[in-house]
Amino acid sequence: MKLNTVLGVMILLSGFALAQERFQPDRMKNMQDMEIAMSTIQKGFLYNNLNVVKNGVKDLKVTALHTESFIKEGVSEKGINTLAYAKKETEYITKLADAILVSFEKGDRYEAANGYLKVLSKCLSCHQTVRSW
Repeated sequence: MKLNTVLGVMILLSGFALAQERFQPDRMKNMQDMEIAMSTIQKGFLYNNLNVVKNGVKDLKVTALHTESFIKEGVSEKGINTLAYAKKETEYITKLADAILVSFEKGDRYEAANGYLKVLSKCLSCHQTVRSW
């Protein structure tokens, strides 16, 4: 009887774990997608290709919509609400991504590159604050 109970509990718990994973966005995949989008923008700069920059900006903005997958739940050691902070940073990233594209379209490659560095800075600050890296 105990073995059946233990097996039943194990099956139940594994079902909960799978259900939880199904409903939570995949943080690692979203982070990888964001990294790929940043690489695409950079490649567009290097090849002076507007379409590649556009694709990278579009992908970056789509990935930034999944802020909730980036969050370590709760409040950071410094007392920062990590969800609110990450949402604010992704809003900045979206605005900066738009500015990158506008600058690149105008032919101002240096301003576009500066915008790229600002996005990278937002990524790093979020990793430091939210992920405690």
